[in-house]
Amino acid sequence: MNQAQEETLEQARVSIVVPTYNRRDALERCLDSLARQTHSNYEIIVIDDGSTDDTPQFLERFAAAHSDLNFRRLRNEPNLGANPSRNRGIHEATGSFIALVDNDCVAEPDWLEKLMRGFTSPRVAAVVGRVHSPKPRNIYDLTLKGTQRLPGPGPAPRLVSCNLCVRRDLLLTHLFDEDRATPAPKRDGIVDETVSGRGDEEGLYLMLRAAGYEQLVVADAIVLHEHHHTRRSFFKQAFRGGRSAARLVYKYGLPPRLDMLPFMLTYLSLPLILLHGWLAWAPVLFFAAALAAITYNDLARKGKTIVETLLSFPMLLVYYHVRLVGYVGESLKLRLRPNSIERNPSLGRIKASDNRL
Repeated sequence: MNQAQEETLEQARVSIVVPTYNRRDALERCLDSLARQTHSNYEIIVIDDGSTDDTPQFLERFAAAHSDLNFRRLRNEPNLGANPSRNRGIHEATGSFIALVDNDCVAEPDWLEKLMRGFTSPRVAAVVGRVHSPKPRNIYDLTLKGTQRLPGPGPAPRLVSCNLCVRRDLLLTHLFDEDRATPAPKRDGIVDETVSGRGDEEGLYLMLRAAGYEQLVVADAIVLHEHHHTRRSFFKQAFRGGRSAARLVYKYGLPPRLDMLPFMLTYLSLPLILLHGWLAWAPVLFFAAALAAITYNDLARKGKTIVETLLSFPMLLVYYHVRLVGYVGESLKLRLRPNSIERNPSLGRIKASDNRL
C-alpha cells in the first residue's frame, strides 16, 4: 500500500456501531475504550435495543461528559435483537467504513487504527481483529474460552461481529442476516439477549465471499471480550447456537455442519449393530473422529493448553450434544413446517467455515 492510500485510510470516517441491551456496566467500559481511539476520524453510534435498566440515563451522561466526541445514541422500541440493531446503525452511519464491536468488549487504544490498515486494496471488503477471552471464572467460561479466536494474519476463515470492520457501501447491499430463531424470554417476560455465538455474521461472510471480495485477519487489532457465562447461559448458547446453525444451512443451502456431523453419524449408525455385531466399529469410529476433532479444535484453533482441554472436555461433550439437539430439532422444523425464511441456496457451493462451538 502506497503513502497516498495510507493517508486516505487515516483520514477516512469510520462509524463504530455498538448494539446494547441491559449491560450498562459493561457498556461503560466499552465506550471508555472507544473514546480513547487513536484513529483520527470516527463516530460512535450506540443502539439501545430497548434496555430496561439505566442504560438510557448512562448514555445521556456519557454524551454530556464527552462533548468533544462524535457520539450518537439511538433506541429501539421494542427490543429487536442484535442484528436488526446493527443494521439500523449501518443505515444511520456517516462513515465510509463500519466498525462493529459488542457492548461487552474493551478495545485497545490503537484497535481501530490497526483495523483500518487491513484495507490494503479495494478488493478487501472486511477486516476482522483478534478477540481475547477473559480469565475464566468457572467451568463454563473455560469450556468456551477461545471460541472467537482467529488465526492470522491472512485470509479470514470467518467473521466475528465483536471485532469487525466492513466497507459501508457493501454492507448496505449485504446487511446482517436477521433470520434467527425467536429468542426465548426470561421468566419476567423480558427478552434474553445474554447469549452469544449464534452465527450472526456468517451470512455476511458468505455473501461477501460469493461476490469475490477478500476478507482478512489483522491479528494485532485487539479487543477483550468480557463475556462470562453461567450454567443457564452456557446451555442456552449451545441450544440456540445449534438452532441458528440449522437456519443458516437451510437458508443458504449449505452442507451439514462439520462440527456436528461426526456426532450425527455416530447416532445414525447405531442401528447397524442390530444387523450384525461386527458393525459396531462404525459408530465407534465416528465417535472417535468427533473426539479427535474437538480436541484438535481446542488445542490448535482455540489456543487452550492441554490442561485446560482436559478439564473442560466433559463439559464440551455436553455442549456439543445440546447443540446437536437444537440443530436437529430446528432442521426438522424448517423442512416439515412452512416458514418465512427467504432462501438463497446458490451460496451452497461456498462452504462456510465451521463455528468453533
